[in-house]
Amino acid sequence: MVGNEEKDISQKNGFTNGILKNPSINSLDYLSNIMELDMSNGKIQNLDKNIELPSRLIHLNLSNNKLTEVPTNVLKLDNLKSLDISFNSIVFFDDIPSFCHSIEKLNLSNNCLNGPPLWVWTEKPINLKYLNISNNKDLCSTFTDSYLDELSQYKTLVNEIDIHNCRLGKHVKLLASFCHTKVITLGNEEYVHRLVNNLDHLPCVGLENCKDVEIMNLTNTQLFHIYPSIDIYTNLKELNLSQNNLNSLPNEFCKLVKLETFVMSYNRLLYLPDNMCELTNLVTLQLDNNKLCMLPENLLELPNLRILDLYNNNLYEGPSNVNLEEVDLAHNHFDEPDSEDYLMKKKKLRIGKLDRKDGRKVEEISEEWEKTSSSSDEEELNDLSNDKFIQDDQKDDRASSPEDWDSDEYWIPQYYKPPSPPQSPWLYFVKKKMKEGNFCPMDAHTISISELVKYDQLYNPHLVHSLDWNSDNYSDDDS
Repeated sequence: MVGNEEKDISQKNGFTNGILKNPSINSLDYLSNIMELDMSNGKIQNLDKNIELPSRLIHLNLSNNKLTEVPTNVLKLDNLKSLDISFNSIVFFDDIPSFCHSIEKLNLSNNCLNGPPLWVWTEKPINLKYLNISNNKDLCSTFTDSYLDELSQYKTLVNEIDIHNCRLGKHVKLLASFCHTKVITLGNEEYVHRLVNNLDHLPCVGLENCKDVEIMNLTNTQLFHIYPSIDIYTNLKELNLSQNNLNSLPNEFCKLVKLETFVMSYNRLLYLPDNMCELTNLVTLQLDNNKLCMLPENLLELPNLRILDLYNNNLYEGPSNVNLEEVDLAHNHFDEPDSEDYLMKKKKLRIGKLDRKDGRKVEEISEEWEKTSSSSDEEELNDLSNDKFIQDDQKDDRASSPEDWDSDEYWIPQYYKPPSPPQSPWLYFVKKKMKEGNFCPMDAHTISISELVKYDQLYNPHLVHSLDWNSDNYSDDDS
């Protein structure tokens, strides 16, 4: 019978403990000595005001419920140090809680906040180290220019801020209030088009005030430019710029001499600054999935470099001596090393990285090249000489006076000719069929059929004979 009773209770309450579902329990006084309480995943919409939470409570977890506001009995807790109310439907949290100056970690992510918790700015909680307000799509909905200017004047004491996927955009000035922050998270690997923080460039307004930052995550923040003023972050140790639209780095980037970890995966990077050797503290360098065609000669001379990821680039020559702990050189335009030592290092780096290929990258061949490759080498050589080199020689009639040498235009390479756009597959197919004599489309002629018809009508007009009994005289009387 006991087993059946336990089974009935478990079926009634599901996977929850059923404390809040039992109407006979109005208080938790018998739990007054409890310091940590987990009430997550309970489908709680509200807490009864008559329920008194343990006064000594330090850690409280109310995540994954259906709360629309922070319960009053939670606001009355005096000793709370950690509060997790993520994944709810809370709209505002502006009331000053009793735990204002005792709270250390506050997680408000994945809610429906129509503004940041105001008391964090106005009251400056002295012990608050971690604040997470990420994934609140309407966080900036109440911002006006005057309110944003006023809020950015406050200087919070938060040490770590996570504010990714909040659609900051033009409201990025809010970051100016986190000037003492050491860790800033503005991006995330999970791309959500409607929620990303569009920064465009770095340093940006607001973020340029955070000069003491040591760890910065800007993944998926729509970055297009890194300005030379990047060197203001003199204390930066870890920087993640992955999954953006960056194609270059300024030379001033190498002044970040304290940088230990640099992640630049999934960008459009073509080259690295020549003075990369100045980053003497660099330990991890991730440059995979870019468009690098060459590397600085002294890159591997970095004394502390241990991890190097160059997977999927356009390199035609790889580093010769790779004395690193982890390295991946696969999917480039050179033969990947096959030594057992290298394979072990590559395997170690690829832990957690799926869908990576081995060996050399296959070069893409356009349809135009496929067409010309079918012809003989002699014909190809004649075409190149006749169509390109001779034309270039005719155009290259620059003067050689000393005055011209001083001009900027003289030193622009004149022998370079941009490649012609590839021929469309349809046009190539039509011309091939015409040569075979299968058909002759009207729009593929040198002179179109319509022009030939107009020409024939113009020079061979069709005469119209009118009958005498039906002729009309349209001439004027005065003619």
